[in-house]
Amino acid sequence: MLRSLRKHLDVILIIVVIAFAVTIYYGYGSRRSGGGNQAVAATVNGTAITFYELDQAFRNLISQYDSKTLNQMDENSITFLRRLILENLIQNELLYQEAKSRRIKVSSSEIEEQIELIKAQFPSEEDFRRYLGYQGFNLAALREAIKRELMIQKLEDSLAEEITIPEEEIQKYYEENKSLFTTPPQYHLRQMTFSSQEEAEAVLKRLYVGEDFAQLAKDNSQDSYASQGGDLGWVSETTLPPEVKEVLAPLKDKPLAITPVIKVGEHYCIYQIIEFKPQEEKKYEEVKENIEKLLKEEQKRVKVNHLVAELREKSKITIAESLQIAVESSSPEADTAPQSSPEATGKEENREEIPTP
Repeated sequence: MLRSLRKHLDVILIIVVIAFAVTIYYGYGSRRSGGGNQAVAATVNGTAITFYELDQAFRNLISQYDSKTLNQMDENSITFLRRLILENLIQNELLYQEAKSRRIKVSSSEIEEQIELIKAQFPSEEDFRRYLGYQGFNLAALREAIKRELMIQKLEDSLAEEITIPEEEIQKYYEENKSLFTTPPQYHLRQMTFSSQEEAEAVLKRLYVGEDFAQLAKDNSQDSYASQGGDLGWVSETTLPPEVKEVLAPLKDKPLAITPVIKVGEHYCIYQIIEFKPQEEKKYEEVKENIEKLLKEEQKRVKVNHLVAELREKSKITIAESLQIAVESSSPEADTAPQSSPEATGKEENREEIPTP
């Protein structure tokens, strides 16, 4: 499981970033307003990241997984995720400190705009304030957290100001990734589902003598679309079971065509084709602007990563001994790896142990 996580490290980091954004807005204030006796997971140039903050960010992350996925994660996998989150917290703190050193400013109106966007996620102002209280902090702490994140965002955006993407690079991306700009064939379908072939054949005979498909679906179908007259809406051909796709293919140019009974898994289905859309490929000019934005964003991320690497090199970063030991023991290379890593702790000669909670 751990090796699978390492293989998909980039995807996991993206998930962590998303989860951390939620943590910043809905949990960061508790770190600044909490007591000074909280156990420290790491320090970044003297600024503490507490175990409480780490655990809170971790809870935000795992809340996005379903129970089946969580049950498949062993202790090593969970430890690995916690460490990834800690690395993200460290990176965030480094970027914030750099933004402060560059005197990046954020206006009150920018902060209030973000607060309004957050409020819009709640049914009412009362629910919004109740949630703040539930998280254990106030509106002032939220404003400070938003200010922090906007400063980091402006710092990252400033790194991208000089980025230009040559036309030929955009064109090359389009040619090499045409599948990303191609919409597969789609069917607008109605469906009826039955538990036996006899039931399905009986309704099919009624369709053949002219009875309405939608009404028969409402009266007889045994799936969740029955109340909608069996209307599935637009369905991509790529998502259809092979047996259904095979039967629909010769009927695609025959609006309102009805299929014979098709056995799909343990059920028996009848389909009606309302409409068909062939595969559609977007032209280069239609997607050129989006590709340019994507490539700029990729280059911006590279610049941010380079900046973080530079900041780590000259910063004093310490990580609690318990987290270092946990990571080493969870690594497949633990037997041959050194007991500490400059990459994990900043300047190696400045590393110091921090008491565990």
